[in-house]
Amino acid sequence: MIPAVVVPEGPARAAYDKASTSLLCDCGCSPQSIKDCACLRAEELRVSIAADAAAGASGDQIVAGYVARQGTKILVAPPASGFNLIAWIGPGIGLLGAAVVMIAVIHRWRRSPASHPAPATGPALDAADLARLDRDLEELR
Repeated sequence: MIPAVVVPEGPARAAYDKASTSLLCDCGCSPQSIKDCACLRAEELRVSIAADAAAGASGDQIVAGYVARQGTKILVAPPASGFNLIAWIGPGIGLLGAAVVMIAVIHRWRRSPASHPAPATGPALDAADLARLDRDLEELR
């Protein structure tokens, strides 16, 4: 049976909160922080983190210990360095690129002569043609 988590007070509480919200639960059920996950593995990790915090370790030291054992995959947010930088700036670059493409397409549509066709004009009618048209209309009535 897993002992209940006894969360220390004071600076140890701050260390516990930082570590439990910065680390992912490694249970595999869903990617949630240790603080938010409801599985038994998360409870075990909370007890371990509380013990480390009560022993005087800071939140950064606790997180660093887990990263040393399990790698950066245990972190809720990847560090903003190296290849992980793509996760931070990639979406912004993608949105900026999409905006540029959309502006170019809209600009092209506005310039296109096909979007504003010239009105169709027929041959000019002189007075003789108009008189003949009036006669033909009178005969139809």
